[in-house]
Order: sequence, then C-alpha cells, then structure tokens
Amino acid sequence: MIDKRDDSFLGQNIKGMMMTLIARWNAQMDEARAETEFAAVRPADMRVFAQLRGRTVKLSIIHREMGFSRQAAQQAVDRLVKQDMITVQPDPDSRRDKLVSITEKGQRWRAIAADQIRQIEAEISGTIGEDAKEELRAALLALVKVS
Repeated sequence: MIDKRDDSFLGQNIKGMMMTLIARWNAQMDEARAETEFAAVRPADMRVFAQLRGRTVKLSIIHREMGFSRQAAQQAVDRLVKQDMITVQPDPDSRRDKLVSITEKGQRWRAIAADQIRQIEAEISGTIGEDAKEELRAALLALVKVS
C-alpha cells in the first residue's frame, strides 16, 4: 500500500514529470512533421534519428544510448534508410559494426526540428524565465555527464 508521502512523491517525481513533458514535446514535433515530406516516418524512428544529433555514429552506440535492443535499433535504422534520411556504411575499424550518417533529406528534417525545438525552448522561457531555462539546461547537462 502506498502511504501519503509516497503518493505525493509519485505525483511529482522528476522522472514522471520529465516523461510527461517529453511526451508533450514529441507530440508537437509529430504534428509539425505531419505536414512535411517526413509525414510517413514513424515517430519511434524519428526518436532514433534524433539520437544521432547530427553525428556520424556507430549503430552499437545508438542502441546503447537509447536502451534499445540491437535488433530494434537495426529495424529503425533500416526504415530510416528506406526513407532516405540516413545512410549506413561498414565501420572500417570493426567488422561487425556500422556507421550511421544523416543524408541531405535528413538534414532538411534537422532544420525543421531545430525550429520546433526553438519554439519549445521559447515556451519554456515564457513559463519559467530565460535565466531559469538556462539553469535547467546546466542542471540537465550535469546529469547527462554523470550518466
């Protein structure tokens, strides 16, 4: 049984609130994509694409960073290749791994996504103020570095 202290904690825990915000922001990004040449790309595949963050990266890193199985990451990458958003090349330093890179079409999506993310950050600033937004960014960067 959950006591009142746990009930309050579970209602306002950081992880849960972040998940709510991420879901809201992902829905905004999905809406923005709906009216573009990227409408057919699955939302989950867009999350894999976003994980690239403009980098050429090993497939093994994508699945590790996202907590996906290698098979699930490979399937998403295959779908993104079919959408001409990324390319996959053998890793010259590894016989097993592959390097994933963003195509010109993928770069077009990155430009649209950057505009959407700027809008989201403007909403954050409008709600908590510019200084608090930058403090939040610094705190999140510190947490990312610890992980």
